[in-house]
Formats: sequence, structure tokens, C-alpha cells
Amino acid sequence: MMKQKFLNQYQQTSLETGLENASPHKLVSMLYDGALETMANAKGAVERKDYEAKAHNLNRAILIIGTLRSGLDMENGGEVANNYAELYGYINQKLLHVSFKNDLEALADVMDLIRNLRDSWNLMPDNMKSATKDQLGNLKKMKAGRG
Repeated sequence: MMKQKFLNQYQQTSLETGLENASPHKLVSMLYDGALETMANAKGAVERKDYEAKAHNLNRAILIIGTLRSGLDMENGGEVANNYAELYGYINQKLLHVSFKNDLEALADVMDLIRNLRDSWNLMPDNMKSATKDQLGNLKKMKAGRG
């Protein structure tokens, strides 16, 4: 019992330290990982017929996807931001379907989609991963001026 309490505290402290020191790129990657983890936990809960844990984990996954969606720069992101917004909306619809129907095949499809998003996100060149929003905006303006 005490060991679990210390482990939980260590994990919380580790997470908070990771969040404080993470770049915006890393935060998005951590959100994708968190979504995958909660979906895997929901899958296990469905298999065990632990519907309370399933609901808890799917709700967390939906919140994480909502956080990703709310982080989109809809004003400056153009078609890419719109496409991500639609994709995140689709993912949340599928997660609600999984919640109502206990559809593990649909959950596996969503998890594959999130894995692909995460893996693509992590392939971003290093110089772009650490760029600030202002630096990216300046790059966009420079490219527009050449076109």
C-alpha cells in the first residue's frame, strides 16, 4: 500500500517535471502517448468487463484528443489545422462509439491512427521541433514572399 503511494507520487512528480521542461513539440508527443496509454487501458478494461475503468479511460482519451484539438492554431494554420480539427473530431466520435458498443476493432483502428499521427509528428526535423511560434510565422512569411 505505502509502496504504491510512493510510486504514484514519483510518477506524478516525474510527469510534472517532464511537462515543465518539455518543448511544445514534446508536449504534443506526450499527449499522443497519453491517448494511446489510456486507450490501451480501456481495451484491457473491456476485455475484463470492467466497464467503470473503460469509461474512465475512454473519457481521459477524449479529453486528451480535445486538448490536441484546442491547441490547433485555427487562425493561422489554414487547411492543415482544419484537417487536424476534423480528424480529431472523427477520433472522438469513434471513441464515443467504442464506449457505447465496446467495439475493440474500432478502438484498434483509432489507436493505429493515433500511432501514425504520433510517429509522423516525431519525424519532424529537429530544427522545427524547437522552433517558436514566432519563428514558424516568420518562416511562413518568407516562403510566401518567394512564391
